[in-house]
Amino acid sequence: MNYVVTFDIDNTLIRSSTGHAAAIISAINDTYGVKTSIDVIRYHGMTDPEIVIRILEKCGLADQLIHSRLADCLKRMQQKYDTIVQYENIVMLGGVSTLLSRLERDGFYLGLVTGNVEKIAYAKLNKIGIGVFFQFGGFGSDHIDRAELVKIAIQRAKSRFGSVDDIRVFHIGDAEQDMTAARSGGATPIGVTTGVFTAGELKTAGAHRVVSNLENTDKIRQLLGS
Repeated sequence: MNYVVTFDIDNTLIRSSTGHAAAIISAINDTYGVKTSIDVIRYHGMTDPEIVIRILEKCGLADQLIHSRLADCLKRMQQKYDTIVQYENIVMLGGVSTLLSRLERDGFYLGLVTGNVEKIAYAKLNKIGIGVFFQFGGFGSDHIDRAELVKIAIQRAKSRFGSVDDIRVFHIGDAEQDMTAARSGGATPIGVTTGVFTAGELKTAGAHRVVSNLENTDKIRQLLGS
């Protein structure tokens, strides 16, 4: 049996990036000429393209206009964040570095399933020195639907590590969408209450287990089996 563990990023591995939100809003203004705020929607757990679409729908833009410029908006967002990340203080959550090192040492295949577009995902993680742990993933630049991102990540793991035939996949995340997407995509969801969602909400959304944070390496390692 081979074990794959994928991680969400914001509020799971790091404290949610304010610079990322600023890049989204700035890109929306540049691309669509709309001044708005990310707080007009409950964006937690959404993919980047979904966040852009939902904000613009809230602002009353037509679907055709939104989708006709969406790719340009996401590209502009990445360009904005390339500058922002240079001075942004990315905060790694407790236990993350120790857990990743332990899992890597124990032979787990580590990946990402995140609503962030790929370039922004790695910009954040490389800033704090942990991007190197993740060699595959499913990203907001791949698909708008988070469940599809789980499937994409699993396929990429199988392609990258040719011996991965008999596998068990876990996904660790802080949002209800992480739990439902993992279930739909073929992974076992592990919830962590370092975001805005409670343990009860994560369990209701389908979490197999819920932990308060990633600091108890031995407990999490036990949950993942082997």
